[in-house]
Amino acid sequence: MKKRINILLLLAGVLFSAAACDDSDDNFGESTSARIEQTLERYKFALQAGKTWVMEYFPDENLGYGGWIYIVEFQDDRTVKAWFEGSTFIEADPLRTESEYRIEFSTGPMLKFATHNDYLHFFSFPGDNGAGYQGWKGDYEFTFMSLSPAFDEIILRGIKTGNRIRMTPLSGQYSPESYLEAIRNSQLAINETEFKVTANGEQIGTLTRPNATLTTNFRQYAASKVWTLRYNYRRQASDEYGRGKVDESGNPVYETVEASDPVSVIYLPDNVMQIYTPYTFRGEALGLPDQTMQTFKWQLGPTSASDCYVCTDSFLDIKLIP
Repeated sequence: MKKRINILLLLAGVLFSAAACDDSDDNFGESTSARIEQTLERYKFALQAGKTWVMEYFPDENLGYGGWIYIVEFQDDRTVKAWFEGSTFIEADPLRTESEYRIEFSTGPMLKFATHNDYLHFFSFPGDNGAGYQGWKGDYEFTFMSLSPAFDEIILRGIKTGNRIRMTPLSGQYSPESYLEAIRNSQLAINETEFKVTANGEQIGTLTRPNATLTTNFRQYAASKVWTLRYNYRRQASDEYGRGKVDESGNPVYETVEASDPVSVIYLPDNVMQIYTPYTFRGEALGLPDQTMQTFKWQLGPTSASDCYVCTDSFLDIKLIP
């Protein structure tokens, strides 16, 4: 008898849960499917209203190829036309730079470049420019993460890499071709492979890369977008068990170590270089913890010898000096 009662209670619980989750009778007066459809329509409207977007694209979960610019134009017939910073490395068929896109719901609202596009699938298609079976480990399917109230910024996240992708409307002062020309010029204008990193006039480290920008070789072009940041910082020493060391008075024992971190960048018009996400210095920079930097603009000095990159978003006066 007790077993039968337990079975009946279990069945009642299942039926109650099913009723609570019934898509057609939502507690808020609107079905889940209706809310999903509204969300998808909102993103569709934003893409088509902005129409032509600058996509700041980072392939590879380890950010090993730097950031690349796409220009994408979304039409209401579900076709997308693309322009690509790396077009010089592709023998693209003009008919295959337009393809189908979809906005659909899976684990969340998603943007998919659904049919093959020589540009948009460059980093995910095997074999291009010597890529392996995974291509250059890029994405062509993305989750919508956010949409600004003014519909002037969309943040995506790559399904495969998890990388953050930012899209903003193309400024009216540019055509797709002239924008890509501007960002190529931003890269070609800087031949240096090493900078001194200074903060408030004091050198705190170096920034190096394996080669300058070379437009005739894909691997070297990509390598020029990944820098190595080196500097020394203090941290509390640890014992063999990973516990922080202290002296006889109980004060922390510090050691000086070298940071050597890859920094993946993207280039923008007007000689701007931007790190993928704000870089936070380890330890203290000039005695200040948690100091960050991300965006640099090439600034001309009184003489060519004083030209340098100036950080535009740091609390400290950070410069990259040749």
